[in-house]
Amino acid sequence: MRGRASQGNPPTPSGIVRFRLTALFAAQFFDLGTFSLMVDRHGVVAEANPIVAQGFADWGMPLVVVTKIALVLLVGSIVVLLTERQTRRTTLGLAAFVAVAAVVAGFTGGVSNLATL
Repeated sequence: MRGRASQGNPPTPSGIVRFRLTALFAAQFFDLGTFSLMVDRHGVVAEANPIVAQGFADWGMPLVVVTKIALVLLVGSIVVLLTERQTRRTTLGLAAFVAVAAVVAGFTGGVSNLATL
């Protein structure tokens, strides 16, 4: 008889994980690109997020780029680690939720920046 520790969910195909990470990267850097255009045309006052606006005002574009890269690395790592942990179905659902939330946030930010342009 097999113990509970050996039971798990079937592994998530690596193509799905790559798709999640690619979508995360694309959405977040879509936001970054449209932010750059928006600030160039309208100034930092056009940014709706006060934390980003203050960071940009104090440190400029390098802070925004480094922060965005750190965000993508952190969230991407969380998605990969949760996906690799195949012991619970809820863990896989959480990995998908985190990926979708990050993609939606990046896409929403990019669209709001485009609307300002």
